[in-house]
Amino acid sequence: MIRDAEDSIVTTHTTADETVSVDKQNKSGLVRPILLTVLILILAGAAYFFWGGQKTSNDKKGEVKKQRSAPVNVATARIQDVPIEVRTIGNVLPYSVVNIVPQVSGQLQKVFFTQGQSVKKGDLLFQIDPRTYQAALDQALGNVARDEAQIRSAQANLAKDQATVGTLEANVSRDYSLARLAKTQMSRYDKLVLEGAVSHEQSDQMTTNAATAEAAIEADKKAVENAKEVLNADRAAIQTAQGTLKADQAMVENARIQLGFCQIRSPITGRTGSLNVYEGNVVTANSATPLVSINQVQPIYVTFTVPEQNLDQVRKCMVDKSLTVQALIEGKRKEKFIGAVTFLESTVNTTSGTVTLRATFPNEDSKLFPGQFVDVIVTMPPDGQTTVVPSSAVQTSQQGNSVYVVKPDKTVDFVPVELKRTYGDLAAIGNGLKAGDVVVTDGQLQLTPGAHVDIVKQPTVDLGRSDAPGK
Repeated sequence: MIRDAEDSIVTTHTTADETVSVDKQNKSGLVRPILLTVLILILAGAAYFFWGGQKTSNDKKGEVKKQRSAPVNVATARIQDVPIEVRTIGNVLPYSVVNIVPQVSGQLQKVFFTQGQSVKKGDLLFQIDPRTYQAALDQALGNVARDEAQIRSAQANLAKDQATVGTLEANVSRDYSLARLAKTQMSRYDKLVLEGAVSHEQSDQMTTNAATAEAAIEADKKAVENAKEVLNADRAAIQTAQGTLKADQAMVENARIQLGFCQIRSPITGRTGSLNVYEGNVVTANSATPLVSINQVQPIYVTFTVPEQNLDQVRKCMVDKSLTVQALIEGKRKEKFIGAVTFLESTVNTTSGTVTLRATFPNEDSKLFPGQFVDVIVTMPPDGQTTVVPSSAVQTSQQGNSVYVVKPDKTVDFVPVELKRTYGDLAAIGNGLKAGDVVVTDGQLQLTPGAHVDIVKQPTVDLGRSDAPGK
């Protein structure tokens, strides 16, 4: 029993310790969630304090920035005429290009210029061996001299035969006189025979003499006819000789021309290109490869295109000669070249929707070079009045063109506008502005809609004037 009691006591003691241990565990399980909750609340409060304070600070800074005045330059919009200006890219072309091709064959003896040299019209460029062509000319001249001698000989024969004809015609006249005398004597003797004064033999003699005179007349007439035929032959010989002379004279002229082709002279004033054939080579007449090419650069052409919507205005300005064209060389934009449109293409390019024009420039200083690309400015008279502001006032963004307009309370609005065109330092506005609106021209980067501005300077620029080309 004593053992049982001890065991009971021990058991009771053990149970009490376990109870205490279980209680401690239950209390520990309740504390942990409470601590975790408290920690979360503390972190949430800290985050709220941090972000809320920063937002308040940013709001205050934004208000300060919004209330701060930004210094700007401004200009006042006004109504005026603005010329139509089209800017495009042009290509410089030579006024003319001449390929120097030999017209005779032979050895190239001499080149009288350096490659790339400027030459004048008539300058000697090449010398081809002339000896063959000089010999041909001398031969042709000899033939002409021979023909002239033949003509003189034929003319002498004609003169001699004309004298012969004259002699024969005189003989015919003499024969007519003798025939008349013979007839008269015959008649007289016929009467005397009847009277018995003369014999029949004498009368017959007179009759014979009369018949002989008639025969002489006929013979001399035939001789005259034969002589005249000889004259015709002489005249034909002269004409033949004259024809031969003309043919040989033509040969002389041709030989002289061929000899002249041995010296090749520049047909235009311009600049030579690279030499394709050098001294000592044999050249062929009318060869496909030119000896050299010459570009005429005074005057010079510039070709360019304009949009087809400007076609009517361009044609009208070409008629009344109010179209102005200027070319600007890249890197030398302050140097402008004035030209005149001399050609308008007859069709519009359906692919690009443009029409090609060509302007002629004097190019007296040869600064425009063939093949060069230049900026071309085409200026036409205005098509009516429009609202104008300095081009520096127009801001370009993804939404289009806009300007900052200063309101009476010195705040700004960001106003979208329709930009019709620019002309030098001027911008023509279609919609969005009216005359009298004050726009910001400098300092836009520090502005936002509603910002306060401090007008530092309002330039006294006359918007009626511009640095645009042609002004």
